[in-house]
Amino acid sequence: MSKVFYIFKEGDLYVKEGTFYFKNVEISVPIPVEQVLSFELHGGCSVSSGAFSLAGKHNIPIHMFDFYVNYMGTYWPKEHYFSGDLTIKQSLIYSDIQKRLELARILVKGVENNMRAFLGHIGGNRTPFLKDIDLNVVKSIQDMMLIEARMRKDYYNRFDAMLPDGFKIDRRAIRPPSNYGNSLISFGNTLLYTSIITAARKTSVNITIPFYHEPAAGRFALSLDLSEVFKPGIVDRFIYQIVKQGILQPNQVHFNEVGGGILLNETGKKIFLEHWDKWLEHTIFHKKLKRKVSHRHLLVLEMHKYTKHIEGIEQYNPIKIPDGD
Repeated sequence: MSKVFYIFKEGDLYVKEGTFYFKNVEISVPIPVEQVLSFELHGGCSVSSGAFSLAGKHNIPIHMFDFYVNYMGTYWPKEHYFSGDLTIKQSLIYSDIQKRLELARILVKGVENNMRAFLGHIGGNRTPFLKDIDLNVVKSIQDMMLIEARMRKDYYNRFDAMLPDGFKIDRRAIRPPSNYGNSLISFGNTLLYTSIITAARKTSVNITIPFYHEPAAGRFALSLDLSEVFKPGIVDRFIYQIVKQGILQPNQVHFNEVGGGILLNETGKKIFLEHWDKWLEHTIFHKKLKRKVSHRHLLVLEMHKYTKHIEGIEQYNPIKIPDGD
């Protein structure tokens, strides 16, 4: 089974006789191409043209991060499942404000459902966020985002009440993360974003064309849209588990103070990613499919559901997680 390969050390990623190799002054490790779902480079790793070529041939994206754990970009191989027809249909929806608003209402309501489901799962306050708000009267995407932002602020306050003292969020601060809790959420959200990008490689969806966020050069805006659905049940639930279990500690063993903020150090990142990878492979029972599927595969299924909406087959309905429907 293919998996994500995380590279932290400085070195070279190159190809020899059809096999990836990572080499530095300490090690030389072969990485069989059939085992690679994607690469995530978290250190000063150089990539040869041969490695880019082999990744492109086998539909393998390469995600790059800087020293501060900020996402820098993705090598996006030539599309294997590109659909010009679907791209046109996605563009037509983006250019139609009423269709965008319809999808935005569905998305925001789905996000609320997942926030409440997660809070209920951990014994938190799951009362409705939107009980006094009629999303049908909202006339712009910007106003919808303001409603979502207020809902998310309330959600983080409720989530904060359930977190151990050392990992309290206090308020959401991103660049740089202001404390240990913010650091974990920022890193987790970034990993979710790249995981959705990788999942898109298995579909014909054009991930650069959003319906909620605005498109921009150099970003996969549809990944930002769909990540909103998964943040509570995938990222926040994962973080809650690892801090409650004491897997990460709010101290300099796992974190460093950098540039006025708090970031995971190399030890902390390795621990986070080791457990994150296992979490994405964790399976839940999918009520509609009537079988178990991994969290990672849920990302692919969400792409397929969105495609059906674009094709006019059935209305998009965000997954309920942790319920798995």
